[in-house]
Amino acid sequence: MKNFQNKAKIIKVSKLIRAILFAGVVLWVIGIPVVLLQIIFITPVVSGMARWNLQGSFLVMMVFQLIVNFRLLRYFDRLKNGYLFDALTVGHLMAAGQWCIVLWLYEVLNAAIRSQVLSDSTVWIWNPSVLFAGVILIFFAWLLKEAQGLQEEQELTV
Repeated sequence: MKNFQNKAKIIKVSKLIRAILFAGVVLWVIGIPVVLLQIIFITPVVSGMARWNLQGSFLVMMVFQLIVNFRLLRYFDRLKNGYLFDALTVGHLMAAGQWCIVLWLYEVLNAAIRSQVLSDSTVWIWNPSVLFAGVILIFFAWLLKEAQGLQEEQELTV
């Protein structure tokens, strides 16, 4: 009986987290066109590489963040539907972690380019928290994949 109670708790919490992530996806979907319109219409006075560094790179980071948010949404959506140790569920969590690492690499590359173009050493300040989040997500995906294998082994031995 305890397993069913735990599964019900996971489903309940997943519904709440999924609702928050869905709001995030909606905000990213609204925010990306707004930034794109700002790049095209509002800031035409800034030209060339400075324009790309100011808004274009921010737009690319927003797209990466949308992808991460969407993958986490799909993960919690599958948890909400009761697929706890499913390979597709774990795959969404693994993909979210991998996209976090891609986002971090892009942030580091962007900071390096901006520090060279703008000749400002304060631009090089980057945050390793996105890398840490990506590694943690990949670790938990690996842990769930191993738990899936253990569960399959237990079912076979019984």
